[in-house]
Formats: sequence, structure tokens, C-alpha cells
Amino acid sequence: MKIEIANLGFIQKAEIDLKPLTVFIGGNGTGKTWTAYTLASILGEYGRERYLQAYLDKKTQQRYPIIDNAIEEFLQEGNVRINLIDFAEEFLETYINDVSALAYTWINKFLATERVDFKKMKVNFDLLDAKQEIFNNIKNHISTLPFYFSSQNISKNTLYKLKELGEPSIYFYIVSISEGSILKKLPGKVFERILIQEIFTIINEAFYSFIYIFPTERTGVLPFFSSAIKIQDYEDDFDDENGINIPRILSGPVKHLQSKLQEIYRKPFSDREEEIQIHPQISEYIGLAEILENDILGGKVNIDNSDFDQEILYQPSENIKLEMTVSSSMVKELAPLVLYLRHLVLPNELLIIDEPEMNLHPAAQVQIIEFLAMLVQAGLKVLITTHSPYIVDHLSNLIKAAKYEDKEILKERFYLERTEAFISQEKVSVYLFEDGTAKNILHEDGRIDWGTFGNVSDDISHIFP
Repeated sequence: MKIEIANLGFIQKAEIDLKPLTVFIGGNGTGKTWTAYTLASILGEYGRERYLQAYLDKKTQQRYPIIDNAIEEFLQEGNVRINLIDFAEEFLETYINDVSALAYTWINKFLATERVDFKKMKVNFDLLDAKQEIFNNIKNHISTLPFYFSSQNISKNTLYKLKELGEPSIYFYIVSISEGSILKKLPGKVFERILIQEIFTIINEAFYSFIYIFPTERTGVLPFFSSAIKIQDYEDDFDDENGINIPRILSGPVKHLQSKLQEIYRKPFSDREEEIQIHPQISEYIGLAEILENDILGGKVNIDNSDFDQEILYQPSENIKLEMTVSSSMVKELAPLVLYLRHLVLPNELLIIDEPEMNLHPAAQVQIIEFLAMLVQAGLKVLITTHSPYIVDHLSNLIKAAKYEDKEILKERFYLERTEAFISQEKVSVYLFEDGTAKNILHEDGRIDWGTFGNVSDDISHIFP
């Protein structure tokens, strides 16, 4: 998926090709994180929900005749069929670029800044190379959730949405169970919102089923969230002991992390077992969570239910359990990823991890890039920002290893000793952010030209002759 970016903070103009594993490197303040978060806001549910409301309010640049005709047909006939592949073939690129065109209206709030003007920001998507995968994801989307409505006690009316696995079309139809078989009409405005939300959701999730963001603040959010002090509403303001009003200003990525931790707390594992029946790959993700615990963390991360409340604990051995507040910085860093893999993640989701090397020993940094490559091989997408030469250098090793025919003889040279970490170059892109742009620095031979790190090493090595 190719993306052109202009006038985004420090980025004057850049072209990026998002691959299953995308790496942004560069100095501080070069636009890596803003670029990653902006893409997340456009491609994820945050932008979709704001675009939905703008479309309903007729404030978008683009209208979709297929949708308007479907609404009219349903209101007249009580049922309608929409071929989503036909919609995507005609409007897919138009749709995502129309969402992108509105991003300047929400990005200040998403990034929690009032001092930057994003009105000239432009993000344009070229989907030529990605369309077939997106079409396949549309076909594989499943939707069967009914919507109940009634205008009288004697009437029970149900709007059904039916999108079966492998089918290109979605159906909307009403079933009425009532005395005298009276069929009640669904108000036009209500159906309009339901239909548009469903179509936009399916189209958006065909890019990525969901986007998870791991901001750099994760090491502080997790201990605070899992401590005995429970916060009821993360968006409200609060008063300190002196009565001074302190606004809890949190960026979209941090709020996202908090909401997902809340979801993990509430979600029974029986729900996860039902998801496994639909997506067997989830069992592999749970196994990967165990690899992360055993081979990198050296202990278990669990939600403890033994007392009156739930709490996230780290268990380095059978007889020791530690609160997040007193666990090591590496545990705070990686525990959210363990929990996501075990409780939430589904195939074709995108994980955006800001500086995965934070608080990790160089050996663990090498291990984590091997692990992230394994996630990609298991069907997830990963985008990271990094300052780590260990991650960048070792990614080049993983790419070179993937080119060997006999991979088993190589695995003992690698930290996790797993051939699943070897990743083909076609799945990787690496960009250096500097001088107001982003340059592709992954060469055809698998070499990564990371001068931003090497220059510093050269400088400090020559301070004293």
C-alpha cells in the first residue's frame, strides 16, 4: 500500500510503501511517530467513525450512489442486496482518500496538540498493489448481527444483516413476528446509519481488521491501570489535593491503550474460545504470547482474580507474584503485548509499536525484532518506530536468513532459535526520516543503510585520538 504524505509536522513530502513489517527510523523530532499515528487514525476506527458522521451530515467531498440507491430500495421493498466487491472496485481508493481528506479536522485531538496547524496536511493512498488482498478480506468478512426494533408491544421486528464467509454481497432484510403479520417499517434515518456504518466498517476492516497502538507511554499506563487505584473515567478532569483542576489530557493512542486494557479486564476467556472457532490462527497467537513470556520476559503475565478485584501481575517463578508497579521496566514494556496476543488480537490486524526497544537490554532488543517478524509470519501486520541499531542490523540478518534454502542449519545462530523469525524481503520496508522526508533505505541485497546511527558512533569514537 503506497502512501504519499505532505505537510505533516516536520514531513514536507514523503512516499511510503506499507508492508507487513514496516520500520521507521531516524532522529528525534523527524516525524516518525506522527506519521505512524496519523495513518492509524485514518485507517482505523477513529477516522471511520468521524467520516461516518460527516457523511451522514453531508459534509464529505464524496457521495456513493450505490449506497443512496440501496437505502431507497430498502425503504420501498424492505430488503436490499449490496455487492461490496462492486462497491470496492469503483470506490475503494476514493473512499480511503476521502477519509484522509478529513483527517486535518481530527488529528489535533488525536495527537493531543492545539499548537500545530494541520490544515495543509495531505495523505494520499495508492492501492493498486493492495487491492486484491483487500478484496479477499472483504469476501472473508462475516456479519450476522440482528437489530431489533418495534413501534408497538404486539410487534417484534428484526432487521438482519447477513454477510457470509467468501461471499461478495451483504443483505439487509426485515422479519416481523406480530399479531396479524404486520410488518413495521424501519425509519429511514435509522436504516441509513445502520447501512452506512456496516459498509464503511467492512471496507475499513478490509485494510486492517483492527489497529492496536502501543505508545511510548505504555510503561507508565500499565502499572497505574493495574494498581489498586481504579480509575472510573479516564476522560474526566480531576482535582488535586489543593483543589486545582488538572485536565487529564491524553492523546488518542494513550486513550486507545487504556480502553483496550479495560476490554481485557472485562472479556471472559470463553469469548476468546468462541473466536478461536471462527479464527483458528488465534491459537497460534496465544502460543506466541507464551513464547514472549518464556523466552524473553522469563515469567508469566496474568490477570489475577484471587481477591476482590482484578489485577495484572507478573510471575517470575511459581511462588512469586509481583504487581506491575514493582516489576522490571522490561516487564512493563512487554506485558501489554502479551495481554493483547492472549486476549484480543485477530488475523490481519496492525500493531503499531512506538520504540519497542524501550527499557530492553541489547540482547532483548535483538530478540524482540525476531519475535515481531514471527508475528508477521503468523498473519499480523507490524509497524514500528525505532532508534535501535540492534533492531535494524538484526532485521537485515533475518532477511538474509530467509533467502537460505536450508534454514534449519541457521537457527542456532539466532537468539530465539526459530526459523519462523526469518522474513522475506518482500514483506519488509524500512524508511529513514530526516530532512523533512522519508527515504527507503532497504537495498535490493537486504542491506539497510542506517547512517543516522553510524554517524553518531563515528563521532564519539573520534573524540579522543
